[in-house]
Amino acid sequence: MAASSQTQPLPAPGRARRRQLHLRGRRHQQWRARVGDLLELLAAGLLVTTVSIFLRDGGGQHLVTGSWGSRLVAVGQLTGLVAVDLLLVQMLLAARVPWVDRVYGSDRALKAHRVLGRVTVPLVVVHAESLVLGYAARDGMPWWSGWLREPFAMLSGVPDMLTATIALALLVLIAVTSVRAAMRRVGYERWHLVHLGAYAAVTLAIPHQLSVGSDITRSGLVRAAWLGLYVLVAASIAWWRFALPVVRSVRHRLYVERVVQETPDTWSVTVKGRDLDALQARAGQFFQWRFLTRGLWAAAHPWSLSAQPDGRTLRLTVRELGDHSTRLAGLRPGTRVLVEGPYGAFTTHRRTRRRVLLLAAGIGVTPIRALAEELARDPVTAPGDVTVVYRADRASQLALRDELDEVSRHGGHRLHLLTGPPVRGSWLPEHVGRGDDDATALAALVPHLREHDVYLCGPPVWMDLVHTSLRRARVPRAHIHDERFSW
Repeated sequence: MAASSQTQPLPAPGRARRRQLHLRGRRHQQWRARVGDLLELLAAGLLVTTVSIFLRDGGGQHLVTGSWGSRLVAVGQLTGLVAVDLLLVQMLLAARVPWVDRVYGSDRALKAHRVLGRVTVPLVVVHAESLVLGYAARDGMPWWSGWLREPFAMLSGVPDMLTATIALALLVLIAVTSVRAAMRRVGYERWHLVHLGAYAAVTLAIPHQLSVGSDITRSGLVRAAWLGLYVLVAASIAWWRFALPVVRSVRHRLYVERVVQETPDTWSVTVKGRDLDALQARAGQFFQWRFLTRGLWAAAHPWSLSAQPDGRTLRLTVRELGDHSTRLAGLRPGTRVLVEGPYGAFTTHRRTRRRVLLLAAGIGVTPIRALAEELARDPVTAPGDVTVVYRADRASQLALRDELDEVSRHGGHRLHLLTGPPVRGSWLPEHVGRGDDDATALAALVPHLREHDVYLCGPPVWMDLVHTSLRRARVPRAHIHDERFSW
């Protein structure tokens, strides 16, 4: 099924407003590029400085001319220092620091966090094994028995070795449960709880580093720099992840106003509070929501705003995907709410073009619905500038359909509702395009496709197929915007 709604076009905004729109978007892109370059330069500089100090203070000599045992110990020391650097960067990426969030978006920051984790944990394992084998070689043990006997000797003879061993075990557990297959089995709540062990792992490793790490303790200046880095990371996590959300939730006195069933398996929850303008939330962003009621208080979940914030209420729309989301249907008005956020860079700040295409599939419609409302109210937007394409398997799954239709009709924009069973290798229903490839079908559905800014949100596989179509249709990458809200 395909549906379209449109009203009589009104006069388009003048050139001055369109130029203002372009400049606004370009300035935002330039700011993101500059701040991103600075953040990446600082991270690379930290790593280079750490390795340089290690090599300057004799580590290079041990690696090149030392005995077999000394070389292994040097490898262990170097990998340990690099692993700590990367682990601290990982924690900053996940600390919800606003500059990181606005530059990269939460999805890309967390993707970088996961990629670094795949490097950091193996480095920590290499660090531990290299030191075990190195110390065993120094003690005259053969390697085949030293790697079994030496750890027990180190536990009794090396300061803070027990806490370091626990830290290593926690990091390995986090890495194992972060494998995609394991994440699906343990579920979000248990995975999130295990992931909090990273804070404990870093805390337990600090005494070991300060008591044993001669590369840190040899110089007072280096020691002060390392401690300052730990304090910076700890303060960022404590403030942005814990203290600020509590302060905001208390200040704004958030509570559930009402729960509305949108489709048989989808509900909208409206949260009310005071002075919500101070949150500076925008359409396309999300919060981490924690509802203070039985079965929901223990874990916060990331859900997007499904309506443009109006300063009085915030609304989220959730599809039944598990026990946690199912319980939202039973929320009672008055239930207190704690939030973290707003997060995400999936906003109209990125817009540089007059025409905008919004593509949604499934529950990915929630940020798209909010963006459509904001764009329709923007004085720069002329009737017909916004096109919404909403994909679902069945008409009964089109949550927020009536609201999208109203926004489109009121602003003179276009809405295409595309329903039908999935087609292998395509993101469109079988009847759309009549045998054309997806790129050609989309270009026929959306005139002047290359002149649009494109925002898309939906299941990851669907989004990959849409990206392929847009590239084949020669839509510039700089004008394609998405944010993937998977954990």
